[in-house]
Amino acid sequence: MHIAVCDDNVADRKQMERLLQRSSDRRIQTTGVFYIDSYGNVEAVMRSPMLYDAFFIDMTSGSVNGFQLARKLIDAGVTAPIVLCISTIDYPAIIEAAITEVPSDGIENSNHDILRRQLKTQIRFLHKQIKTDELEEMLDYCLQIKASTIPTIELRGEKDTLYVYEDEIMYAEKEGNYSHVTLTESRSIDILGSITNLYSQIAGFEHFILISEQVFVNISFVAKLSLLKLVMNNQHRFTVSPFILPTLKKALEDYQSAL
Repeated sequence: MHIAVCDDNVADRKQMERLLQRSSDRRIQTTGVFYIDSYGNVEAVMRSPMLYDAFFIDMTSGSVNGFQLARKLIDAGVTAPIVLCISTIDYPAIIEAAITEVPSDGIENSNHDILRRQLKTQIRFLHKQIKTDELEEMLDYCLQIKASTIPTIELRGEKDTLYVYEDEIMYAEKEGNYSHVTLTESRSIDILGSITNLYSQIAGFEHFILISEQVFVNISFVAKLSLLKLVMNNQHRFTVSPFILPTLKKALEDYQSAL
């Protein structure tokens, strides 16, 4: 599990690092190692927030407090647990007030409804000084959430960054110096770099197949596979080498049998 610690009190930040490292050492044979990154300012933790499975935050002395940072993370698309560590700021009271300020439009799963639920359930609390047993309970909760969460893939373009699920990516193909990624819902994004480099970042996901140095596809979007042609659901076509054909056939059979 990857954990971000963000605290502008150096002593408290170091203490949280030590507590998490001790927990990691105890859990190495059970729930695995904790990878811990420590930050003292908002800008640093916001550079790559989607990397983390949990956040432990207390910001009290700068222009952005811990709750405001939590809101920034939620607005950026973070769904991982955010644990606000209470020292001088009454975070529960702030969040209660924030929830009442979210407009009630009476529409299930509207943006307001989702934000209200996130404020109620995604943000948790620990009181400083941190007690080991309370921290362990919180880590158990974070691990439970991680186990039930579908992982996302970061697609970082020159202007925009998208966080998508595996089966939102249909295929990617080389276009000049870019990898052009075609997504569902008529979306796309251009990523600077080669197809093989992009594929190496997502190869752990089971549905992606590299069919050449210039193309990879998501097998779940393949409509037809013939001797030398592969047709996607949107009718986009790729030429298939005889050498990759057995791999494609096997992947397609495995996918279809799992349905």
